[in-house]
Amino acid sequence: MNSNISGPIPRCVSLNLTNKCNQRCIYCEIGQGIVKPEKPLLVLDDIKWVIDQMNKCGISFLSLGGGEPLLFKDIFEIIRYAYKFKIKCSIMTNGMLLQRLSQDEIELLKASETAISVSIDSFSDEKEEGIRGVKDALSSPVESIKILVGHKIPVNILTVISSHNYRDLFDIVTNANRLGVDFIHFQPVIFISNYPEVEPVDNKKSFNVKPCSLPEIEAQFKRIVDFEKHNHVKTNVYTLRRWLPDYIKSVSSVNNDDFFFRKIINRFWCDSLYSTIAISYYGEILPCNMLKLGKTIKDRRGKGLLELWNDVCEPVRLMIKRRQYPDACRSCVCGFDSNILHSISRYPFSNFRLIFNSLVEKVKYKIFGKA
Repeated sequence: MNSNISGPIPRCVSLNLTNKCNQRCIYCEIGQGIVKPEKPLLVLDDIKWVIDQMNKCGISFLSLGGGEPLLFKDIFEIIRYAYKFKIKCSIMTNGMLLQRLSQDEIELLKASETAISVSIDSFSDEKEEGIRGVKDALSSPVESIKILVGHKIPVNILTVISSHNYRDLFDIVTNANRLGVDFIHFQPVIFISNYPEVEPVDNKKSFNVKPCSLPEIEAQFKRIVDFEKHNHVKTNVYTLRRWLPDYIKSVSSVNNDDFFFRKIINRFWCDSLYSTIAISYYGEILPCNMLKLGKTIKDRRGKGLLELWNDVCEPVRLMIKRRQYPDACRSCVCGFDSNILHSISRYPFSNFRLIFNSLVEKVKYKIFGKA
């Protein structure tokens, strides 16, 4: 590791390879055709430079997303190049193309310990095809998961909780467990744009569940927590249930100044501004995937990856330290579970109420066997 680099050294690079996708998800700007190619996209040489910089600085994890990352023709060359430096990769995919992998590609995923996260919002064919906008939106990923698990490649599932699938959450967990999936990450709909250069899908907030549905969701969460105790699959439900109700109520509120996490965390610390270098498919280094401010690696002018990233992040870090939150924070739910833990660690006295409530929950769980 280069000890002469000033500023934080992150744990991960999160890189969107492409703005192309083979699905038309109802809540996604790419799926709905809002994202248009505006400038040159990343090419393999750009990404090899990023990996060289990661190796130089001691960053050991590379997350590959999109769009659909498997539509990037050189994705396996990226994984192979990263593996040369012992950098582990993960792929966030809709799973439609995984079943077409060659034996050599499967062996590379296995040897390089690449983790796969597959997006599935329902195990009902009709619902999944309705949400994803294409045929075989469920059957293709399920077959892909079977192949990967059969080769002992770890698979997680990513599920967006929406008004279309909120009754299916426990069913998703039981089906994922049957398939041998390791973990399910649930999150609500991000109501701002997933891609900061464009406006969000029309009425995106409306895809979130209504507050009146929260009791039904909580009942499923209780079943999920109990199911986890006796089965292989795990989820983020234990943490999610602490803040999801306030997020849903905030989304439904007409008060635009109501930052939902202020009800959960008295003093907020954004871990991603210190732990993750976010790079768009244009090569722009962003403070996070939802903020527009950035510098491109294509015009780096002799600067290294860390220097570019710290230049971009430092103004936002200072804002959040002063409790001046960018508008995008209103919809920041992707890493909120992690941010809760890091906020407690960073500001234990300010967040004493959250710590106390967590301890009470654990005691109740041990005594009564209920979360």
